[in-house]
Amino acid sequence: MAADRFRRFLSAERVRRHQDSGEWPRPGLAEVAARQLEVCPEREILIDGPVRLTVGDFVGRAQALAGGLRQLGLGPGDIITWEIPSWWEAAVLATAIDWIGAVNNPIIPIYREREVSFIARQAESRALFVPGEFRGFDYRAMAEKVRGECEQLGHVVVVRGDPGDGMSRFADLLDADPITRPYRRSPEEVSMLFYTSGTTADPKGVMHTSSTIGWYCVASMNAMQTSRDDVGLLQFPLTHIGGLVSFVLLPLMAASRVVYLDTWTAESAIDLIEKEHVTSAGGPPVILQGLMASSSLTPARVASLRTAGTGAAGIPPELVRKVGERLGATSFRAYGLTECPMVTTGVPDDPEDKRCATDGRPSPGCVLRTVGSDGAEVGQGVEGEIQVFAPQLCVGYVDESLNDAAFTADGFLRTGDLGVIDEVGYLRVTGRLKDIIIRKGENLSAQAIENELHAHPDIDDVAVFGLPDGVAGERACAAVVLRDGSENITLAALRGHMEGRGVMRQMIPEQLEIVDALPRNATGKVLKFELRKRFA
Repeated sequence: MAADRFRRFLSAERVRRHQDSGEWPRPGLAEVAARQLEVCPEREILIDGPVRLTVGDFVGRAQALAGGLRQLGLGPGDIITWEIPSWWEAAVLATAIDWIGAVNNPIIPIYREREVSFIARQAESRALFVPGEFRGFDYRAMAEKVRGECEQLGHVVVVRGDPGDGMSRFADLLDADPITRPYRRSPEEVSMLFYTSGTTADPKGVMHTSSTIGWYCVASMNAMQTSRDDVGLLQFPLTHIGGLVSFVLLPLMAASRVVYLDTWTAESAIDLIEKEHVTSAGGPPVILQGLMASSSLTPARVASLRTAGTGAAGIPPELVRKVGERLGATSFRAYGLTECPMVTTGVPDDPEDKRCATDGRPSPGCVLRTVGSDGAEVGQGVEGEIQVFAPQLCVGYVDESLNDAAFTADGFLRTGDLGVIDEVGYLRVTGRLKDIIIRKGENLSAQAIENELHAHPDIDDVAVFGLPDGVAGERACAAVVLRDGSENITLAALRGHMEGRGVMRQMIPEQLEIVDALPRNATGKVLKFELRKRFA
């Protein structure tokens, strides 16, 4: 893979900062799986519908699949792209890919021919794994078109379905002779390649090593205080970086259990929480909102819940408070990016005001700073762009031309997010550099306005964005989802709510649109560019 292109980040900065402290390197997925096979082979770790896998079952299937991958001619450094729902086969495949020293490239199931072809070409994928059909979409037909556009793509493998002409069947690969010893990686080798959601342009390929992913896992496990007795419920795509780490690597490392849910509904999630005694059911805000709004929710059915962390989108403080009231679980916020997951996180022991109103403190080994428009670091309590250097920081992009703009000369990632660090180190993310409404020359944070509107009793969800205005330059538009049973809300009522909360009048939206739901990507982020096109 292209690790040599980014070795300067590792050798010049990361090694110097972290090697002596023992924080780096960290073991990879295959290494952890092999270790736990010796320690606790009978321990149940994964539940997917009727399929229940112990460590021995799981690693045994990964070893056999590793043999099947070798039969296809795949090996160290080869990119293997997979677009599989949250199924046990995806977790086993991820482990098998790491087992032979190849590179995992999971992509979210909502991607279609354009995105998948772009990724396969840029990453130079050697193989593509897809479901036969999922949610009414024929992935085999799409994969056939992608293969026709990517000369280097030699293999298409179909999971849970009959393969098309020239395609392989996933189940057949499990019949191969197992490979019992995993490939040993160096800390500099790229082992996983994630593509960001790409809401306005082509997705960006983010490269991670076993060390960066392993450190993220350890930080997550410590923050969540995960033990062998915990049971996690997967409520977002496994192919997301948080899904792969928290629901494959973490249960192996902690010997805990995870429950997979490929098609989320609040009712099915509550059923599984009750049946499997789930202790952790976090996810994007839209997921937690759905759970709390469900008619199936009763305190008795979710009594096993201990935590319900949230992240991946702008998070109003009121949501975190309501999780405790409605789900009986301790909720806290976390902040991170595909490039640097879990930059900061709250923990269950944090004071309530910090858990609700901030995104927590930096994870171990993470160096955080905020800078002004001149690039100079700003003081505590002053808003600036968030920049981060951490053990879990990626080693760069597949497209090298993106690196100079993304990284500073001393190796910090320019996140493009705005935030404030308080006097005791808690971060509060205040918005995006590009998510600013410029009204009559004054910068207004869309997230700050959203937080105020979330407190309205009739509003279930809201997104605020700027629209062109001939007089003001931009005006603030609020797209609002009403709570069930609420009557229609007017712009005048919205104005009265904001005035009653004592906010400055410039923050009061000048346009109101009532919508049934906000458009979101697979990680829960609102697609504001779609709203701008719709209401401009």
